[in-house]
Amino acid sequence: MLNKLAYILQNFKFLNLVLASSLIYISCSDMDSIHEEYLNGEIIYAGKLDTLKIRPGYYRAQLEGYTQFLGTSNQITIEYDDQIISYPIEENLSEIFSVIIEDLDEGSYEFNVYTQDPNGNFSISQIVAGNVIGDEFISDQNPREILDYSFEPEGNYVNFYGNAESEFVIYTLIDYENEENETIRDTLFYEDNRVKLINLKPFGSMITTSVIQSGLFGIDSIALEPLEYTLPDLPYTEINKDFITLVNMPSDNPGTYNGADPNQYLFDGDGFTEVNNFNTFHSGPNSIPHHFTVDLGVKTDLRKVKLNLVDPTLNADNNPTEIQIWGRDNLNFAETASSDEAQFINASWQLLYEGEIDGLNENSHSFIIPPASSQMRYIRYRVTGSVGGQSAQLKELTFYGENTEAIVLERNNFQLVGMPSDNPGNFYNANPSQYLWDNNSFWSGDSNGYHSGENSVPGHFTIDLGVTTQLAKAKIHHRPTWSFAGNNPTQLEIWGRDDIDNAETLPVFESSGNNVISSPVLTSDFENAGWQLITSQSINGASSDFSEFDIPAGPMIRYIRIRFVSTVGGSACQFIEMEFRGMGAIPAN
Repeated sequence: MLNKLAYILQNFKFLNLVLASSLIYISCSDMDSIHEEYLNGEIIYAGKLDTLKIRPGYYRAQLEGYTQFLGTSNQITIEYDDQIISYPIEENLSEIFSVIIEDLDEGSYEFNVYTQDPNGNFSISQIVAGNVIGDEFISDQNPREILDYSFEPEGNYVNFYGNAESEFVIYTLIDYENEENETIRDTLFYEDNRVKLINLKPFGSMITTSVIQSGLFGIDSIALEPLEYTLPDLPYTEINKDFITLVNMPSDNPGTYNGADPNQYLFDGDGFTEVNNFNTFHSGPNSIPHHFTVDLGVKTDLRKVKLNLVDPTLNADNNPTEIQIWGRDNLNFAETASSDEAQFINASWQLLYEGEIDGLNENSHSFIIPPASSQMRYIRYRVTGSVGGQSAQLKELTFYGENTEAIVLERNNFQLVGMPSDNPGNFYNANPSQYLWDNNSFWSGDSNGYHSGENSVPGHFTIDLGVTTQLAKAKIHHRPTWSFAGNNPTQLEIWGRDDIDNAETLPVFESSGNNVISSPVLTSDFENAGWQLITSQSINGASSDFSEFDIPAGPMIRYIRIRFVSTVGGSACQFIEMEFRGMGAIPAN
């Protein structure tokens, strides 16, 4: 029994020994497996780019990443779809390394990126996703569009819709025509909503071209299809230079130094002819400051002034650098002893504008006039500085106004001409020379006005307005209807001429007592003598004491003929008072 037990114990020890040996072998095998990859040496990884990003482009993309962990890596490999592309990494890198991946189709991508160092070691690969844009993306983009235009005291603007519908538009190019038929380019940036237009040409062309970015953080700029617009009309217009004249007040600088002739050239519409001493305004030496006075010939809300200067490439010394514009609606007590600003203020001149000019580089300069408290007729142009500091020249002066109105012509200048064919209007003791423009329309009898006499219709008489003007309005008082309407006109014509050389018509007027015995002058006689029909008006003489009517724009004239074609009674014609308004009042030579 003991022998059997000893045998069993001996076998149990043997089994434990075998089991232990087996466990030791298994444990050593596992450790060898864990360290097997290091048995041939430690694996070394190359440095890598950090925080990779894909920036979209037009059929391309840009990969970029920070270089702080790049180490000595000198090559980058990018794998996508079935493509593998490697790029060298140059030395002396900046904080960010970037590379362009060309010839990509529009769409989304996943790029597998890893780097390699000179020893052939690779970095751990990284996956970065991104987009590439193309024509489909571009076709979905909206350009910035024009909302409207605004005309403000400081200038004229084109206003655009916001960028909510154009989120990828980074800027918009604006090309528009100016008054000189040149194309001006300006830029509307993403954060802007309007652009100031300088000297825009009314009804001229404007083209806008919006440029988009190739997606969020995109690398490319792509121009969308241009949009074409027609510029608006301006609320102000150029004042006709036929209406404008120099006043030549005693304190004015005449501008005639060295043969200059501003009366002929300053408003002739040619501001670009090469400068000569005679075709400009020239103030002469030692004349800063100086001024001169202009009669616009109209009343207007002055909105803009344009100066044509001497070409600075020829001689800039006489180009102004500082100017003022002053205004008044009349010249009552308007004179000043000198060109002193305090005297201007004391004489009730209103300062409309004060500004600087780059006379060294500009040959044309325009500026907007802020709204004034009243309309202006008379303007003083005052120079307070010039390039050379001694004198100033000006080649052309242009004014622009809004709400421009004709002026009342001074009745003191009116007089009857008394041409041979004229009906003198002095029948029944009438005295038209004394009463027809005495600013009193009250009727107190036949002597208080013009009376043609009997059997005198049609007839006419001639008036010298004393100034050259473009007639714009007439107000004519005839005999009051409560007294007698038979001599009131029913059809009236106004004819005009700028002079009366060879202007007479036949037959010569003849009368007997209070009756006219000569034959009437025909319309064809007027035309043959060079008279131009300014207006023909139907008058309600039977029930109205006066007639007031607008006259269409016509020629500049000094002499007018009032022709009464028909009257209520058909025999005679009477007038009590006459008033005329015109554009311009150029004094008679």
